[in-house]
Amino acid sequence: MLQMNCQNCGGLIKSPLLAEVQLFVCPQCKEIVVVNDVVISNPKKSISLRSSLKDLLLSARKKFLINKVNNLNSQENCDIDKRLAMLTRRDDFRLKIYYDFIVNIKFDSNKISAKLLNVSSTGAAIEFFEQGQIPENDSETEFQLLFPGQSKQLSLPARVVWSSKPTKGTITPTVTMGLQFKNIDQKTRSCLWDFIVNAETSAHT
Repeated sequence: MLQMNCQNCGGLIKSPLLAEVQLFVCPQCKEIVVVNDVVISNPKKSISLRSSLKDLLLSARKKFLINKVNNLNSQENCDIDKRLAMLTRRDDFRLKIYYDFIVNIKFDSNKISAKLLNVSSTGAAIEFFEQGQIPENDSETEFQLLFPGQSKQLSLPARVVWSSKPTKGTITPTVTMGLQFKNIDQKTRSCLWDFIVNAETSAHT
């Protein structure tokens, strides 16, 4: 129950409507008085309505912050689970690239650009747009790529394991090619795998 004292006669006014109206008729002096200094009636103590609302707001904010932290922790745990799951597939997990990621291929005395289609810790698939000389199947090449935010280019020795040339009559002829990385050091492999894991987990968050 809500209560206040009448400013006219000092009598006690009790009503649940005190939280909803600005004016109220005092049951003692029958005068219309302004609703002010309302408190919540309690057998042991009277609690200020303003103080009670403040406590409710603080409690609601605390619950909101706790839920926000829990949601962040859930997201972090989800990312960790994804990374752990990917570690078990390290040698065969292949990251698909859905944007224009340009790499360079060096072979013999040539250097040409290509679009990266997908990449794993053991190889990559690329697509050539230029018409001209390209590496032959089973030939040795150097696969070069620059990760976003990095200043140093990564170079990996690779062997051409397959290629697919366009059929006659294709409007925009391209050549796709598969490369297998060879004898890459642990530091380079770790750098490549970190890129794959980060790109895969960020794509689903």
